[in-house]
Amino acid sequence: MPITEHDWHLGGAPPKIGLHSLAKHQVYEEYLQHYIRVLSLNPNITTFPLVLIDSFSGGGVYTDPRDNSLYPGSPLRLLKAAKVGEAQTNLDRKQRGIYTLFTLQAEFFFIEKKPSNHEYLKWYLSGQGFASRFDKDLFLLKGEFTKWLDEIIQHIEKRGRNRRCLFFLDQYGYKDVPFNKIRAIFSRLPHAEIILTLPRTLPSTTYRLQKMNSDGGNRSNVLVYHKSISTKFKKKKRTIKDWRQVIQFGLHHDIWSQSGAQFYTPFFIASEESNRSYWLVHLSNHEKARDVMTELHWDLKNHFSHYGGPGLWMFGYDPRKVSSVTGQIDLFSGIEYSFDGAAKDRTRQTILEQLPKLIYEFPDGIPYRELYRQVANTTPATSKHIKEVATLLLQMKELEVRGPNNERRCIRIEKNDILRCTQQTIM
Repeated sequence: MPITEHDWHLGGAPPKIGLHSLAKHQVYEEYLQHYIRVLSLNPNITTFPLVLIDSFSGGGVYTDPRDNSLYPGSPLRLLKAAKVGEAQTNLDRKQRGIYTLFTLQAEFFFIEKKPSNHEYLKWYLSGQGFASRFDKDLFLLKGEFTKWLDEIIQHIEKRGRNRRCLFFLDQYGYKDVPFNKIRAIFSRLPHAEIILTLPRTLPSTTYRLQKMNSDGGNRSNVLVYHKSISTKFKKKKRTIKDWRQVIQFGLHHDIWSQSGAQFYTPFFIASEESNRSYWLVHLSNHEKARDVMTELHWDLKNHFSHYGGPGLWMFGYDPRKVSSVTGQIDLFSGIEYSFDGAAKDRTRQTILEQLPKLIYEFPDGIPYRELYRQVANTTPATSKHIKEVATLLLQMKELEVRGPNNERRCIRIEKNDILRCTQQTIM
């Protein structure tokens, strides 16, 4: 089914929302709330500056086809989620006996290229009580995201280039954001994060990645896969699972080589209300951000799945040792994994087998934080999952763990502790 853009007109009813977008909006809301809570755990943080950029905002409200009620779009949902995140942080602090008030200092940029949609968004948010904030901490920009991007980056840089910022790029506008723009975001804003979506089918994803590579970058790896396996699909009947697996492998290489992001999650998102589905990709330069998003995947287990293995190397190979995945793996050997309890058990068991082999490669030991950085992009596991397995190996005396001052650990592992295999493990 082709992807179509929505149109809003003042005086008319808002368009119907595609049911596949419901899960996406839930991810947006819950990630933002979780993001705020995680980054405000330090009780000494009293104010937290944050910039949120919704790059393709639409008219701000839809008709819900399930009951014909009004369904708020991403702008209002982000505004409310930020408020909820701030309130939850203060409630958490109160429950911990901390009475230092936390204040979120958020700025919002809502961008829409169609004039009629832009006017509708302005009208809708005014009716929701936000007109007094226009051009103060809430900016409604008319035009294409790529045309506004440099000005937005400059706005953030003037307030400090280390300011936290989240970019939301939805599946309708994604084809208009080439990789050079994404690289510019990460090179100029080191604490930026990007959440983008891609269509579910291989041909559509190939087209989108070709558009993103139009700035002269390398040809999409998904396109390479598409051409190399086309005859296999003709000879054998392949399921939609096969297509999704091909896309996930291709995404892994494309994002690594083209986006400039150090960390990412290329997982598949499905809607319980619709047979439409797509890829939700999270990009960042910090392993903690990647970990927070992966935690959300496990929390929203009914929405997410992936097509690799359950352990440290879900793509079937160690990317530290292979320069290109093309031709190195069997693209049709995997199965679909969800993020449910059974998947968690399989993940832990596989990591239990793989982790000693990885740590053995570092005879002088490796800090736990660096260990997680080594595997973050290739595992569906969270840092907590890996630490639980490492702690079990410590208690089994298969690992030796030392603190920063060379103190021996016996029970727990901290992020800066050094892990190494014991002589027992080596033998």
